[in-house]
Amino acid sequence: MKLGAYEYLLKPLELDQLSDLVERAFEISRLMRVPAVIPEGEEVKEDADTMIGRCPAMQEVYKAIGRVASQDVTVLILGESGTGKELVARAIYYYSRRDKRPFLAINCAAIPETLLESELFGHEKGAFTGAERKRIGKFEQCNGGTLFLDEIGDMTPLTQTKILRVLQGQEFERVGGNERIRADVRVIAATNRDLEKMVGEGTFRRDLYYRLNVYTINLPALRERDDDLPLLAAHFVKRFSQELNKDVRGIAAEAMELLRAYAWPGNVRELQSVIKQALLQTTGPIVLPEFLPAVLRGQGKGMDAPDQQDFDYGGLTGFVQDKLRAGSTTLYLDYQALTDKHLLGEVLRHTGGNLSQAARPAGNYPSHAPDEAERTRHLGRTPA
Repeated sequence: MKLGAYEYLLKPLELDQLSDLVERAFEISRLMRVPAVIPEGEEVKEDADTMIGRCPAMQEVYKAIGRVASQDVTVLILGESGTGKELVARAIYYYSRRDKRPFLAINCAAIPETLLESELFGHEKGAFTGAERKRIGKFEQCNGGTLFLDEIGDMTPLTQTKILRVLQGQEFERVGGNERIRADVRVIAATNRDLEKMVGEGTFRRDLYYRLNVYTINLPALRERDDDLPLLAAHFVKRFSQELNKDVRGIAAEAMELLRAYAWPGNVRELQSVIKQALLQTTGPIVLPEFLPAVLRGQGKGMDAPDQQDFDYGGLTGFVQDKLRAGSTTLYLDYQALTDKHLLGEVLRHTGGNLSQAARPAGNYPSHAPDEAERTRHLGRTPA
């Protein structure tokens, strides 16, 4: 296998297995002769994390970064886990006037409250058991630079109060100390929580929310960036091929369809993990459907994958009502896209990801927008 063999078989040979294997090998050989389409744009450095995406939602994110980077104000980044909030924070820092000074990041949810205060503000020697020497906290280390507070919605009320004081006066005290320390720090905060709801419930300070919410950037979930998925997948294939020292050049169309049909509860971080797993399984230069994790091929269930009962008429009714309240003028097409995606996922799960077999129960699929007669038929009415 290390010398380049595609696969090996054990004796006695199973003819069905041999036939499938030879068919796959021919398919890979054919795909190797098809030229790859390279996305337009500048070549990115593979040794750095890169923001990839051209969909309208990501274009708005890029514009927001451009507007606020040079302005020395607090920024709040909102988005689900795995959408790339730290990448946005680093981009703001990179294009700011503080780019020559430190950038430090701290995950507020990963550190217990008793240690978080010391991590942020430092402590004096003897301030508590185990404090054998003075410690300089992140605010002091970051003087003149940028501090990224990730998952700030997980902070306890006591720590929220102390962060508010720093944002108001740029002053703080080390744990166990009385000296007032000044620090010129730009704060960028991020969370996957609904801070407005938390303020209403009394679990997040209203005054701190207003201090953080000077400028807000909303990151879209991966399921809202369908056109960006091939770009992201190609980027990770190239990146991990080099990292794993494998000659993988692309993703087969059938495998890409499975990637598109998946809901991506873990967003870009989950896609990154899936591509890396697939490359470890891949035995040739093309990622085929069988190299993808079982959950994408309908043979398993992801940790956050919804039960089949979750897709019910109540959920569809809520979807329609939300669209009507938003003044949608493409409700039928949006509704059809939602149900079509569910249908495709179910059929692919039934066939184990085999598209040719999935075509039989799915039947003919319209490739164009339905006319008025077809729309009214689908809605259960007879056209006038």
